[in-house]
Amino acid sequence: MDQIYSVFRHNYSPNNAFSDGVAQLSPLCCISSGNLMAFTSTTDLNDSTAKWFAFHVFVVDLNIPFNPFKVSSHLEEITALEWDISGTKLLIGDVIGNIELWSMRDYLLSDWYLLDVHHFSGERILSAIWFHNGIKIGINNDKKDQNVSYLDKYTHTKFAASVRQFGGKPTDGYIAISSSGLVCCCLFLSDGTVVSGMEILGQFRTKLKRVDVCYAKNGDFLVVTTNGCVDSSINCYGVTVKVNVCSNSQEKQKCLITCQAYTSFYMSCSKALASDAYRSVTHIKFVLREAAEAVVIAASGSSGSTVELWELREKPVSIHKMFQKNNTNIDLNAGASTGPKTVVWQHNTSNNASSIVTSIATPRLSLFDTSPPPSYILVAFKDNTIKCFYRENLQLVASVGLANTHIRTVDTNKTFGMQKMSSTIPSITTIADMQFTWSSCAMVAIDSLSQIYLYKLSPITEPGGQITANYAQTMLEYCLVSGNDWWDIIISLRPNLIDSVCEKITETFMNKQQLELQQKWLSRFLTIKASLYRCLNTSSANNSGQCKAGDFYTLIMLNAIATTLKSLLRPRDNTENEGPAENLSLLIQNKGNDLQFMKVDTILINLDNKDFCVEAPILQSFQHLHQWIADLTLYLLASLPQQCHHNQFRFPGGGLIFDTKALNTLRELLVIIRLWGLINSGCLPVFTKMENDLDVISLLFKLLSKTVTEKLDEKLLDECCLLPNQVLIPHLDLCLKAVGVASPALFSNALPMQFEYFSEPSFLKFTAKTHSIDGAINCYAGRRIDVVRYVGLGAINQESSNLRSCSRCNAVSLLKPIMRSPATRAWDQRWIKNCLCGGHWRVNTTS
Repeated sequence: MDQIYSVFRHNYSPNNAFSDGVAQLSPLCCISSGNLMAFTSTTDLNDSTAKWFAFHVFVVDLNIPFNPFKVSSHLEEITALEWDISGTKLLIGDVIGNIELWSMRDYLLSDWYLLDVHHFSGERILSAIWFHNGIKIGINNDKKDQNVSYLDKYTHTKFAASVRQFGGKPTDGYIAISSSGLVCCCLFLSDGTVVSGMEILGQFRTKLKRVDVCYAKNGDFLVVTTNGCVDSSINCYGVTVKVNVCSNSQEKQKCLITCQAYTSFYMSCSKALASDAYRSVTHIKFVLREAAEAVVIAASGSSGSTVELWELREKPVSIHKMFQKNNTNIDLNAGASTGPKTVVWQHNTSNNASSIVTSIATPRLSLFDTSPPPSYILVAFKDNTIKCFYRENLQLVASVGLANTHIRTVDTNKTFGMQKMSSTIPSITTIADMQFTWSSCAMVAIDSLSQIYLYKLSPITEPGGQITANYAQTMLEYCLVSGNDWWDIIISLRPNLIDSVCEKITETFMNKQQLELQQKWLSRFLTIKASLYRCLNTSSANNSGQCKAGDFYTLIMLNAIATTLKSLLRPRDNTENEGPAENLSLLIQNKGNDLQFMKVDTILINLDNKDFCVEAPILQSFQHLHQWIADLTLYLLASLPQQCHHNQFRFPGGGLIFDTKALNTLRELLVIIRLWGLINSGCLPVFTKMENDLDVISLLFKLLSKTVTEKLDEKLLDECCLLPNQVLIPHLDLCLKAVGVASPALFSNALPMQFEYFSEPSFLKFTAKTHSIDGAINCYAGRRIDVVRYVGLGAINQESSNLRSCSRCNAVSLLKPIMRSPATRAWDQRWIKNCLCGGHWRVNTTS
């Protein structure tokens, strides 16, 4: 366990009365599948005077933990905090039975609205969980280190959805357990109907102190409860939720909740020690949320604390011979092992400590398809130590303490030296809550002052060891197929592993996957590789991380534009096997190498122009994309002489000039743009030409064709060198420079890094080591450019409320687009959830 960073409050000085109150109220935290963390605070993070106004909920991207956004404020203590599987909705429960659902507005990290609220009056919510959607992807343990097809390496485990509607569609909703033993349920049906219900967990209402809920494979929920007393039993229940099928449209749908009591057990410490040694059960957790066969329990008392691991085991049941006489299939020689079996809780092991347990964390997902699945168990103690145990017999993997990580002296003469933190920041109080990331490659701890501490963890397959290239490849590919964010994997890598990991995932993706799967995941695959390479900031030709990242981002945008523009083309005859776009691709691939087809007009003659007819207003709305294609072509051709003559010269995005497939895509798009220009000249890209009669599109098509079909000789390079004398070459910023923790600053600074809330540190800033193209003009110097639409957004120092920025890179984009035609809306929807680099959008706060 290595600490990556800490986030402290700024100039915080609580009074004694407030400190006593904070000690009794523990903040909560929860991490989403997109590596966003929601957490609570007893005061506003901006408040340095420690006035107790309300209970606040904040959300932060773990990449920029110093920039939290407030979701809501409450007058009552918050006792439940839970993300949904998509990572866009947040459940908040409190001590008086209010359960609120908050959702991102337009997928903005900084803008939240109340989606739904339910009042279960007088019920203290102890635990809540969203419904499972029935999708569970596991890693085949036998093939985890092999370069095989994703269909063999990652298996879709049989797992039932929690609730299904008509037709088998999974239902969105949640269940919550209150301190009086009440199951509160709410379902959101596809027609907009909201159905809620309540049911007693056992035969009668009882006082509960600690509760945890997990998913069962058959779609049920398994609930484990305790009243907080060591001498009382640990009770288990099964909860089934269904929606009744209405016989007619006038009948109101109801939520049917069925609770069934399962086997209970008593903690081992209640029998082995004196009655006053461990008096109270302080924590109870399932070892995995998607596996109900193990639970970890902590009890504390005058002797310190103990952590016990209990597992569900099958136990044979002995049957008297009198009841076996009618069963001729019983093998008497085999004994009771061939008879019926029952499932009971069995104590596995215990671990004792002299300090009291303050928090326990277990993983959300069972990643590896083994029995039992490997997992870590994190236990935090009151003396501010965190111990990481391996599930098997609670073997200690690592132990860290937070007491010495608060203030440290840093050499500020270094380029990336961190400034000394303010001396008025208080020492760490008590660890209040912890959470694993969804890939279990990192964990986050939060103390009673809502200060954040992030650690990277060793691989679950090699406890205590360093992350290897094979393990990183497996986890990144898992994120590729599952849709989870991969930020926590990146920060766990060493810089010397990045090239090796990229080569491995590229070889597997390009050589082992079917063409359909490659097309499905190509964009996400390129995004993962780009986010890896942009953490390197070297200027060497063989390892230019920023330039390689620029190549991948440029290819993502090029493929997206090609797909969008080609989708506007429709065949006139429905019986045709190939559409106009396919016919154009075949023509360029098959005959594009011929000398006569190096002219764009020759290509136009061999096409049926009627197949390319599109309404003029639609063409006009995509002019900005046509301009990007033309500027990119100019940029690539102008960079070719420098890249050929000087091996050390590489440019972000410039690597596409050596990619035949990308060049053919550019040729196809230039032909389409030329054809559409005949319909509406306003959709053509704009060039600044030195000669009025210069046909730039024809010139670019000819040079691209020579680059693809001919050897890169001096004649071709000379023609490319003349381009800046014929037309203005715009300098394109295709790098999408990383911001935050997952950047070259991670490898340039001493760890752990120290941040303060609402204060962006200077040591995270870096200058990307790239070269400039001879003759290119930076037309957008000092101006913002929309990364999605390629339009100017005004000066950098100009304030605007209609801008959104990315939490992972320096990209900005319009929040509300100017053009609202159906065609442009489809393009905008492609980027509404995430940036081009995969980061989260937020309202731009910089001026």
